[in-house]
Amino acid sequence: MEHTINLKQFKQRVEESNKQKTKKQKRQDKINKLSSLDKHWKGLEHIDHSQLNEDIAGLNKAYMKFKSLYQSGRKFSCKGWIKIMGELLDESTDH
Repeated sequence: MEHTINLKQFKQRVEESNKQKTKKQKRQDKINKLSSLDKHWKGLEHIDHSQLNEDIAGLNKAYMKFKSLYQSGRKFSCKGWIKIMGELLDESTDH
């Protein structure tokens, strides 16, 4: 099925596309485009939600440790920082 438009609709589309859009309008246009295309959301309804059981206490504990490390002002090497972040992530995912 082919969608046909008349000259007036075409001119209106061209004028709309030539107008400067605000960031808010551009964002809303992207949201509308994504929500109108089902292929972007295909399969999301088949997610096994039983595997999404995050431990809130673990997340809280990891957050508090991260906050204290950040506020302490200590400097870490990249390797040290990665090790600390790995431990925090492991701690937050332990059940």
